[in-house]
Amino acid sequence: MYPIQDMTDTQAELPQVEAQILEREKQRCDAMKRGDFDRLKELLHPALTHVHAKGQVDSYESYFRSGGTHVNYEQIDRSNLRVQVLGETAVMTGRQLLVAVRKDGSGTVRIDSQVLQVWTQHEGQWRQIAFQTTPTEMSIS
Repeated sequence: MYPIQDMTDTQAELPQVEAQILEREKQRCDAMKRGDFDRLKELLHPALTHVHAKGQVDSYESYFRSGGTHVNYEQIDRSNLRVQVLGETAVMTGRQLLVAVRKDGSGTVRIDSQVLQVWTQHEGQWRQIAFQTTPTEMSIS
């Protein structure tokens, strides 16, 4: 947490912190596309709550058992990202366009959505502790 008497310094640090969080989000998307679950485990908080487009809710453990492991991510584009830093926690909102091929061959999923994420400091790193996606368009082909 930032001390109140250091508000001037804190304001100056905000763009740097926002840039760190945006970089972590880029790393998360890249890890998903590569299927690098070891890296994802480093980016996601052990107390993760992940709400999928159809409303399923995963914890950290269940996410790695089922949530993100049954598809190959071909595209994850983020845009209009906004980060609001609140001490050791930050809220990120923005658009996500995701295209993933189901490993069982049952189709390609395309989800265009608005996403709400919460990032928090954990063991000296920003880690995503919450994710909620609200689809604006979703299709399976």
